[in-house]
Amino acid sequence: MENNTRPEGFEQIFFADGNNLAKAHPVKQDISKLKIALRQLHHNSDLLIDAFIQRCESEKVPVDCHMGCQWCCNQAVFASTHEMVVLADYLERRFSPDTVAEIKEKAREKEEKLSGLTPKEVLNTNLPCPLLRKGSCMIYPVRPMGCRIYLSSSEKSCQAKYHSPGDPQAIPQLFDFTLKAGRQLNEGFAASLREEGLDIKEHRIEHILLNLLESPDKKNEWLQGATIHNNFPFDEISILR
Repeated sequence: MENNTRPEGFEQIFFADGNNLAKAHPVKQDISKLKIALRQLHHNSDLLIDAFIQRCESEKVPVDCHMGCQWCCNQAVFASTHEMVVLADYLERRFSPDTVAEIKEKAREKEEKLSGLTPKEVLNTNLPCPLLRKGSCMIYPVRPMGCRIYLSSSEKSCQAKYHSPGDPQAIPQLFDFTLKAGRQLNEGFAASLREEGLDIKEHRIEHILLNLLESPDKKNEWLQGATIHNNFPFDEISILR
């Protein structure tokens, strides 16, 4: 969701950190510079989350996320334009054309199933991420911020959400701090990119990915200031961000 207003309280600190990081690494229509800047943002967010997990461990607070756990990879996952431009570039550089074509087809299938649903129905529908293969994330090093900050204290609560996505009582027990801190890091980063003239929107991963893979030129068009996808209608639903 686009957010052009600066947050208050502790979240403002993380917004400023993300904003300052992007300003220190201006993109200037160069995807290689964007990749460097985003890599640093991800590194900072990972350090923050690692420190948070260590504190949870010292205070005997459970953190149930682990390798092979993929409950959250089947729900609607959102990302921002700049993250997906780097992700698509990663795919095209690291995987064969046949593999990229398979991913594109999976993205198309999921997009076709979700595009006709209301925003609320989208959030209550489980379909595997097109980047999930044999229970593992194919693009783990460049996964979007939303994937990085989704940290649960109870795997059972995530299972319950997966099995009963429309049940209002089935709510994953997520850590609010990592959600808010990571989101504001990314929002601050995006705000700086907008100042450079880049259009940043947010949508489901498969929606943006399909746009980028169907037309490779869109990455360069975006770097020139073009709008390459629409924004998910978050204002039509009430969700906890």
